[in-house]
Amino acid sequence: MQKSEVSLMFSDIRGYSRLLELDEQDAIELLAIHDKISHDVITEYNGHLVKRNDDSVLASFISANDAYLCSLDFLERLKSFNENKDKPRRLLISIGLHKGIVEVRNDAIYGDQVNIVARLQALAEPGSVCMSDTIYGAISRMIDIKAIEYRDVELENLPGSHNVYKTLSIYREEFKTGRPVMHHKSDFRYRIKEIEHIRGNGGSFFATAFSAFTLITLLLFIVAGFHSHQTGAIYSDLIRSWFSNPAIYAALIPASIFLATLYARRKMRAVFDDIRDVDRILSYIMSQLGYRNPVHSKGFMLFRPQPANYFILGMRKFRARVDGNTIVLQGPYLYMSKLIKMLKHYEQSGKTDKF
Repeated sequence: MQKSEVSLMFSDIRGYSRLLELDEQDAIELLAIHDKISHDVITEYNGHLVKRNDDSVLASFISANDAYLCSLDFLERLKSFNENKDKPRRLLISIGLHKGIVEVRNDAIYGDQVNIVARLQALAEPGSVCMSDTIYGAISRMIDIKAIEYRDVELENLPGSHNVYKTLSIYREEFKTGRPVMHHKSDFRYRIKEIEHIRGNGGSFFATAFSAFTLITLLLFIVAGFHSHQTGAIYSDLIRSWFSNPAIYAALIPASIFLATLYARRKMRAVFDDIRDVDRILSYIMSQLGYRNPVHSKGFMLFRPQPANYFILGMRKFRARVDGNTIVLQGPYLYMSKLIKMLKHYEQSGKTDKF
């Protein structure tokens, strides 16, 4: 895996779901036209098409200038296509631009920068571009940028506040540019391509259960020593009598299994069909499970349980890393199993009331 600094462009067709509902065949034909235009314009500006997810496009550029000029040309070409078209048959897109260091593996791009550029796209009006301050500052002074600056904008699930720059929509009579607003919603709809368990840090369930069994046994030896000292009983006889009693094992084995469910850790990978809102989906599901808003640390999202859940239910922390449309999660065995069930149930129903 290699790291590289690139400029990213993320575009999305606004209202494409509505187009599909009105006329599926017509929407598919419009998408094919969109794909042809996007491919041509990205290629002409020396860009690399990283990923296409239905109606969205992620592209990378070595030059921030190329990324910016490509986005403007992309919008203009679609505007020309939309001339004399009825509103339901127009292709309206919004674009996000960002510059940062990404991880490149097998021509795919991973890292927080992908999620940032997707967030920026969601803040743009149809026919406009929303840029981060990093790419805005990297664009040549020779290029006349007509954009409005908005300071201290929050990007959900991304720490700190950000300065963003938005161009006026090319359909400015129809879509007015305004301060970006972070929309909170819980009616996410998404599709999971794959969920798999992967090898990670921490012992397996059986190793943790064995460790718990050993620890409890050691504590019993210590308690027996204190008891022997206090009562004068022979230590070896006391140990022999305790461990010849079946009741000890009837309590010791279930206790070890219970501790293993709390402290054994599992690691899983969930791959989504889209990169939009992946971290926000995860935060919402985790809140329904009983966890607080994530803390961002060293590229990870750290989920800590509500205090009551920590002490009463024995919930322990989760650590997550979002790479584009992939989430890698590590957490306690018991609640990882429950989280996977919630993800699958919520994907099908959009509800978490069952849990």
